[in-house]
Amino acid sequence: IKAANLVLVSDQNQYKALGSKVEKALQDEGLDVKNVILYGDEISADEKYVVQALLPSDDAEQLYIAVGSGTVTDIVRFVSYRAKSHFVSLPTAPSVDGFASNGSSMTLMGYKQTVISRPPLAIFSDLDTLCNAPKKLIASGFGDMFGKYTALADWKLAELINNEPYDEAIADRSRKARNKVADQIDTLEKNWRKSIQIVMEALVEEGLCMLEFGNSRPASGSEHQFSHYWEMALLREKRPAVFHGSKVGLASIWIAKYYDLIRKVSKREAGERLTKTKMYDPQEEINKIKQGYGAGVAPFIIETQASHLNRTLQGYQGIQQRILDKWTELQKIAAEVPPPDEIKLMLKKVGGVIEPGEIGLTKDDLKNALDYAQYVRKAFTILNICQMLDLRPSV
Repeated sequence: IKAANLVLVSDQNQYKALGSKVEKALQDEGLDVKNVILYGDEISADEKYVVQALLPSDDAEQLYIAVGSGTVTDIVRFVSYRAKSHFVSLPTAPSVDGFASNGSSMTLMGYKQTVISRPPLAIFSDLDTLCNAPKKLIASGFGDMFGKYTALADWKLAELINNEPYDEAIADRSRKARNKVADQIDTLEKNWRKSIQIVMEALVEEGLCMLEFGNSRPASGSEHQFSHYWEMALLREKRPAVFHGSKVGLASIWIAKYYDLIRKVSKREAGERLTKTKMYDPQEEINKIKQGYGAGVAPFIIETQASHLNRTLQGYQGIQQRILDKWTELQKIAAEVPPPDEIKLMLKKVGGVIEPGEIGLTKDDLKNALDYAQYVRKAFTILNICQMLDLRPSV
């Protein structure tokens, strides 16, 4: 990489926090840097900001420098991959788990999706910058990590019931990273610098788990489906965006309620529910998707749900039978998820979001997530099982 092809990308806040220091340090070494500051009240990983990041680039290979939290990193990861270049990541807050991953969480044409992109060549975290990050961003990082309670349960039950690929060694790494973060809750203020370092290291480890496995299953489940559904709804209705980890933490409380219901249902009741619940009608599912996502995004969701919509009655009944046959194991998985009140208390202790109204979400937003979020991704989760059992928490 030639020195003339360095492209530093940040937004106005992140440039003040760290970007200006990085730019000066590079210039002091005699390096030329193209400085890209993304402008706007709310920076989002979408077409508009992809173009802003690309504009200063030429047809030579670039080395991009992403200075920011999750959104800036996703934009640069996406751009560097498609520009056949590379990037390094300089996080400004321990806010999300995707710094090391190869997936960009993008909203393209209004559709929230994870797009295969470029993992960073390196991650450089300045501890002073991380410690001085807004506490809402730090709480967002805790929220994203607490989402692993439900994400790992979803991943394990997907293997148990739907024969999806699963790697216990990677799951164990993700679990250990989550537990290290949970251990910081009661000593966070007292041991601030050490705790922030541990949280940042855990977030990076989660990204490495996703990178090694090849997709987001080690760190993302139905709680992320709720988060992505809300993000698309906020965008569609032109409402203010919300930190990713804040949405994930809140969603984890509600997904924990699904698991709580599973723990309380006997195998006999499960069998009765499975017998009473008829297979969904594919056309009714399509109509539901159109209602929940709008005309612009629905076609993408319908395509994503092709395997669900094309499932035969025999295939559906086969899953039902596996649910019943594996009910004891399924309840053991459910027992690994903390009760919803426990997750709520954990979030409260670190200043996280525990009620929808705290981030501008309404009771209808919550009901809509229960109705429509399971369609965001094709991954099999607790939401699919509870649809077959006709089980859902009350709002």
